[in-house]
Amino acid sequence: MPADDRTLLRKTHGGHEPSARELWQRHAGWMLAYAGSLLPRGSGAEDVVQNAFCRLLELDRRTVRQVREVRPWLAQLVRRLALNQLRSARRAGERDRRALPPSPILTGPHAHPELGAALTALPRRLREVVHLRHVAGLTTDQTALALGIPRGTVASRHHAAMESLRALLEPAQSGTITTGIPTGGSVHAHAV
Repeated sequence: MPADDRTLLRKTHGGHEPSARELWQRHAGWMLAYAGSLLPRGSGAEDVVQNAFCRLLELDRRTVRQVREVRPWLAQLVRRLALNQLRSARRAGERDRRALPPSPILTGPHAHPELGAALTALPRRLREVVHLRHVAGLTTDQTALALGIPRGTVASRHHAAMESLRALLEPAQSGTITTGIPTGGSVHAHAV
């Protein structure tokens, strides 16, 4: 006779691998669908469900024994983890937006609104390389030192940022795009 969900939950908590596999088979499908309904498409529903099963192993025995109905308890756990993931992503996005002060590209006398919008659209790791290289005027080696990453990583991020900027700006303007990116206090024309 197959074990009930409460027994499987307790045995999984105790490290019994066959029970964990059975619990996964019974519940992972609907848990993935539920997490996917709470998160934007492609935002890690699988991670949420895996974290739920990992969280189960971290709980104390008393908490696990108090679970009366496994399915709603798992749903509550998935919901809590998915909402935490959404909050974390939102906070990370806010930190990324605040990470760099407005640059002269956005606010200076030679401001380029299209370029400013394109820079804002870049991921933080690319945006900060562009900022350090072109606004702060650092060399590739200095940027690597400032970020604590290898020189090659700076070069590849810089290349990716320039390609992304090109792709973002080309629809806005036809032909070759040149942008005035301040370097070390003066404005130089750089082909993007």
